[in-house]
Amino acid sequence: MLSSFFSKSKPINYIVVALYMLTLFVIAHYKRGFVAESGYIIKFVAGALLYVLPMLMLHFIVQRNDLTHKGTHTILLYAFLTAIVPYALTNTTILLANVFVLLALRNVLYLRNEKQMKSKIFNATIYIGLSSLVYFWSIGFIILVFIGILYFEPKNYRNWIIPVIGLGMVYLFANCFTLLFYDSFYTFTEYVAPVSVSYQGYLIKDQLFSVGILGLCMLFFSSIYLIKLNRKAANIKPVLRLVFAYLIVAVGVAAIAPQKNTSELFFVAIPLAIIGTPYLEMSSYQFAKEINIWVFILIPLTTLLF
Repeated sequence: MLSSFFSKSKPINYIVVALYMLTLFVIAHYKRGFVAESGYIIKFVAGALLYVLPMLMLHFIVQRNDLTHKGTHTILLYAFLTAIVPYALTNTTILLANVFVLLALRNVLYLRNEKQMKSKIFNATIYIGLSSLVYFWSIGFIILVFIGILYFEPKNYRNWIIPVIGLGMVYLFANCFTLLFYDSFYTFTEYVAPVSVSYQGYLIKDQLFSVGILGLCMLFFSSIYLIKLNRKAANIKPVLRLVFAYLIVAVGVAAIAPQKNTSELFFVAIPLAIIGTPYLEMSSYQFAKEINIWVFILIPLTTLLF
């Protein structure tokens, strides 16, 4: 049974999920038009790595912070939720920005250890800054850094200044890079992307389907997550709230993204995968769990193939 298979954490689980993700990635590129040119192939290989490797990083983060049980339901949900937005799979910019945001999340979650907090805050800020250079509105995830400070060490005023300094350094080094290689300054107007609240792009048939599936998952998974959050120990609640804040910020980033083609919804996948895992880990209703896992596996394949 698949429910029994994904309740374990063995190397074969990671291999199966990685192969499934690579299959979806190849199909997505084939549908968009694969070009047998050296430049496209390099971009294709880089995109595949940026898509699959964060799956392993995500599993490490959730296990290290005791966010889930010792299974692989989270990475299965990550594969499902990312494949629901196939436009993102062919967008290397989104995939790279997502990696930086995930690295930032790791540092923010590690603040709970109360060791080397300033360096972790600084590292998280640098990753967010790098992400914003790739996809500007991912700068919104800096909110997670401030929430982490609020939860774990709010009384030290220096912690609140570090994110500002970190973002300033990223912008400064970006200017140094463009000045050195392009003999021009990276102006603030070039850095800041426009805001769009037009959602006409979501009215296209396949994109409307993606938005609908993600919307249903958010409502259902979040309801169960919030119910279970109230039953958790007090020391773990800040981390769980931080993950839920991650989802809210990701939705906000997608809401103001200048281009609406569902690729901006890719940022929702990681927090929603974590939030949805408690549902799959419920011991009761094994038959329903089995059906759900099959649905999660087959929907992306059906969407991409047909």
